[in-house]
Amino acid sequence: MQWTPKNIALLSEYWHSLSGGATPERAQFRIEEVQPLLPYLMLCDFEFNPFRLRYRLSGTKVDAMTSMNLAGRYLEEFLGGAYDDVVRKMLGFYEEVSRTGRPYVFNYPWAGDNPNQRVIWAGLFPLKVNGVIAQCVSIEDYGDLNESEDGRVEPLDPTTKKDWSQLHR
Repeated sequence: MQWTPKNIALLSEYWHSLSGGATPERAQFRIEEVQPLLPYLMLCDFEFNPFRLRYRLSGTKVDAMTSMNLAGRYLEEFLGGAYDDVVRKMLGFYEEVSRTGRPYVFNYPWAGDNPNQRVIWAGLFPLKVNGVIAQCVSIEDYGDLNESEDGRVEPLDPTTKKDWSQLHR
């Protein structure tokens, strides 16, 4: 079995507990049940024809890592630059989750400049609204982080910690 970060595994266990592995209704997802994970979570809306992903909410660690609050933004706004390939793949993963109702766990390179330095893990967990798969709760795991006094976070120097890109092989 492939290694998965603890927080993603915890969210996966919770999601599966809601409907026995079937896609749960959004109303079943009780945020207080996953409170320690909140800083790493995003609640997303699916839009169709064409498929789009809109961020409804984003946690504080996600905001710190992206240097912005994602709420109200669309994933395709981040196309271009170092993350173009990753964003295109992510759009495909989200679309698959919206069609299948099955969760999806993956990882992607921290930066396009040096993808071997760090890997970010992500988990996508679909939710139904009135019986239709219309939302997704997502989680990202950034590995070990340095956190400054003002709350900004930076990845630790990979030479002093595990090579995260090796953990999923």
